[in-house]
Amino acid sequence: MTFDPDRAAQVIAAALHGPGGVGLVFNVFGGVPGAVRTPAKRGLFRSEPERLQLGSWRYEVTGDQRIRAAHVVNGIVLAEDVLPAAAVGPHVARALSDLVEGFGVPALPQITAALEVLETVG
Repeated sequence: MTFDPDRAAQVIAAALHGPGGVGLVFNVFGGVPGAVRTPAKRGLFRSEPERLQLGSWRYEVTGDQRIRAAHVVNGIVLAEDVLPAAAVGPHVARALSDLVEGFGVPALPQITAALEVLETVG
């Protein structure tokens, strides 16, 4: 079993434009080894966006429902950019590829299952 980043990018892009949108993608990949999902927090004076950390990449939902990607190392943001819609799938697929390299074969079945969920829902 191997990880196919091209297939992953297509599945993620389709799911982002499907009925579940960003929330579905964040929820599904939140259970992958090495991923940390933080739900949005809304308060009277302060709010925080929904976040998904995949390895060294943190993805946030902006106020206008776009995705902001940040490269985070030891809690320090080295680079940050709002991704165009067409670039989100390949970017997340690349982060998942890094997780497969870092965690090895044990992470692959969970990532594959997450992609299958996105395929069936989208």
